[in-house]
Amino acid sequence: MKNIYIILLLGMLLITASCSNNETKEINESENKIPVKTSVAIERSYDKTLEYSGTFFANKEANLGTSMPGKIEKFYYPKGAYVNKGTLLVDLSSELLTQALIEYDAVKKDYERISRLRDKGSISEIEYDHVKAMFDASEIRTDMLRKNTSIVAPFDGVIAEYLIEEGENYFFTINLDPGYSNTSGVLRLMQLNPLKVEIQVGEKDISKINVGQEVRLCCDAVSTDMFTGTVSFIKPFLSTTSRTAGVEIQVSNYGGKIMPGMNAEVLIDYGSETGVYVPVNAIFRQPGTPEDYVYIVENDTAYRTRINKIKTEGEYVCVEGINKGSVVVLEGKNKLRDKSLVDVVKN
Repeated sequence: MKNIYIILLLGMLLITASCSNNETKEINESENKIPVKTSVAIERSYDKTLEYSGTFFANKEANLGTSMPGKIEKFYYPKGAYVNKGTLLVDLSSELLTQALIEYDAVKKDYERISRLRDKGSISEIEYDHVKAMFDASEIRTDMLRKNTSIVAPFDGVIAEYLIEEGENYFFTINLDPGYSNTSGVLRLMQLNPLKVEIQVGEKDISKINVGQEVRLCCDAVSTDMFTGTVSFIKPFLSTTSRTAGVEIQVSNYGGKIMPGMNAEVLIDYGSETGVYVPVNAIFRQPGTPEDYVYIVENDTAYRTRINKIKTEGEYVCVEGINKGSVVVLEGKNKLRDKSLVDVVKN
């Protein structure tokens, strides 16, 4: 009987010790869990976008001169002046024009005199035709020389600069100014509204762009605001060295403040797609690597998961590598390792 009591006592002690161990184990596990705050990955659609850096250029640009040399007699407008198409800008003097004008006046008098004699029947038709031909040739030559001793605006624009000074002799020579037209001429005329932006597009993406397509642009030198432009030209061939094609985008000059040569950031949307988004602060980078990760919580365990960033929109990032509905860690990431136990703290 005494032995039975002893056995019962030992059993009760074992049960009590086991319960105590389980409670201690649960307390230890709870103490080892790292408190974290989490968020749920969501799914939503986004615009697929191509991004390029380009350069603003004048929509039209011309270095204006004449086909014949001469002395600059007069500039009719100052640098920076806006002029309309057909406006007389510069006059040049020319000995050839002076000579042609003298000859023209003489031949014109002969033609008028012989016309009167012809009306009276005093000369033959052959004599009249001979003088008329001389008069017509002199008139054409004089008009040609006059056109080549004056400069008229071929389009609306701004006189960007004069390449020689008033009173100097002009001679046609070819010089190049990188990024712009050749520097030969008397003045440079630019059309600054609208402007055009030139970008280079790779062969894999050129099929995603069409003439007439609307694009978004930004000029940080003027403003961080986005504005729109339209694709106006796509070069019909690729460079054999860079495998890119030039694309021109026409834009209105943003308040007249954009200058040719400024940098442009160009965004071209070409469709939409659905993606998984997580908050920006859920993402961390492995030190010393370019790899991005998030911690996904499952059954109170944090699993380190590699992701690829697709697009950032405000405080959210579209990523590849996880599914919608995944619970990602926002706060407490710096205390975690792969498969760490966590205690999710409600916000």
